[in-house]
Amino acid sequence: MKRTAIAVSVCFGLAPSAASAFDWSIKATESETVELNSNQFLKSSPAGSVGSYSTITTNAEARTPTSKFDFDADGSYRKYWGPGVEGVASESLNYGFRGRYEATEKGRFDKEFVESAWRQQSTSLALLNDFGVATRATGYIDTLRVAGGIDRSVTARDTISLFATSTRTSYEPSSGGLPFTDTLARGSWRHNVSSITTLTASSEAELLDYDNASKTHVQIYRNQVGVDATLSAVLSFRINAGAAYLTTQGAVTGSPLIGGSGASNAAVTDWIGDAVLTYKVLKNTTLAVTASQSIGPSVVGSLFKRDTVDATLSQTINAQSSLSMSASVSRQIGTTTTDYASASMTYSYNFIRDWTASLTYRYQHRFASTGGTTIIDPTTGFPTVSGIGPADSNSIMVVVSNSFTILPRGN
Repeated sequence: MKRTAIAVSVCFGLAPSAASAFDWSIKATESETVELNSNQFLKSSPAGSVGSYSTITTNAEARTPTSKFDFDADGSYRKYWGPGVEGVASESLNYGFRGRYEATEKGRFDKEFVESAWRQQSTSLALLNDFGVATRATGYIDTLRVAGGIDRSVTARDTISLFATSTRTSYEPSSGGLPFTDTLARGSWRHNVSSITTLTASSEAELLDYDNASKTHVQIYRNQVGVDATLSAVLSFRINAGAAYLTTQGAVTGSPLIGGSGASNAAVTDWIGDAVLTYKVLKNTTLAVTASQSIGPSVVGSLFKRDTVDATLSQTINAQSSLSMSASVSRQIGTTTTDYASASMTYSYNFIRDWTASLTYRYQHRFASTGGTTIIDPTTGFPTVSGIGPADSNSIMVVVSNSFTILPRGN
């Protein structure tokens, strides 16, 4: 909490000197969610539970003709009841802050920014959200992130972007997990071939340093090329593909994605990529299909290879209501290989100005894990799956939210 107070004081302490030059606005959104779930934590022995989630987000924005400063804060509280909660944390708190300053130069593609963010979240909830793990973990994960970037139009058709970020992950209490630092730098280039087609290329390096006895150091290099095309008013697509080269020094024997030998120094190469296809089926109906393969760290630093395919069909019924349906399949490869599938349907309704409500049905299924019986990542010590057997869940979720303006623009 001390670090939080310092961060907030610094952000607000910088504002008064230039307050008179900025156009200020403050907005907030609050929401309440109730969920009935037959197997919230995807246990092999399912049991029902009821969840209640309260969330509030705020944004304070200060603008000038050539710059803007954003300060965001959010917090959410989750509480679960029922037999399905046995053995896992029944309540959790998640909150964070972010400050971002962005300056625009001569054109909209010429800009630079710096930002910093801090977040604290429940360890057990973070594991559940990231890769479906129900654990007895207690305490919190703290992340402190700094980032910066620059975009420049070098010609009428070419834009280059540089981006760098570093995140420090630690735990409260300190015995709750293995601290690590994740640093990433990326350069990208975009070339407009025509009014409908753009070519892209990117190269990035990610460095992971773990505070364990062997001082494990992981380097991930990713290089991709791609194309972004708008073929018509109803059809567009984007595709990127390339390779990831991963090398590990001081690895713990049995760590995933470093080769089968478990040697202290190892390397592996694999392909990565992503694709998005968007098709406007009807005037008010849109289909979006995405697919990706990636290699990188989880929220607790364990390395995963993930393959995902998603499809979403959304329809605007009228000015007040909409309907969306989605389906997803994914594969997660770590110490074991686990497949997941899910499908959902959501109806949203704006019944009063600034008030919205939605009703969602969701089905999730985890297939039996393959490739071994080890479910603990040897580097971080955290589970990588919640079990080697199959599990599924059905849930009904109701969300009511209210967005409101505390301070309108022009102040």
